[in-house]
Amino acid sequence: MYLTVTYDITLTKARNKIVNLLDSYGFRVQKSVYEIQLNSKQFKILKKQMNRILKWAKKQYSEEHENIDGITFYILSKIWEGSVDGRIDGLGEGFESVYFDDVLIM
Repeated sequence: MYLTVTYDITLTKARNKIVNLLDSYGFRVQKSVYEIQLNSKQFKILKKQMNRILKWAKKQYSEEHENIDGITFYILSKIWEGSVDGRIDGLGEGFESVYFDDVLIM
């Protein structure tokens, strides 16, 4: 599958961990945007790794700090047979998955 990953991470240490992880999977096209090509198993592993980093970062925040961290996956090709052609997925608080049937132009 081919996807674009964007992130908004407040804590510098967590952001650096995300960058190092994404560097091992794909290439950077903008400061907080990566393009990655992987299979569905690798995608599940990547999401687990990123979720661990977000949970670790959340523990580092003081109670006064508002948690606005998030990672968005723009999935631009089929994941497996029978799936929809496009999907927007992500990690972080308040995120809602989106499925689309038509072409998504970014």
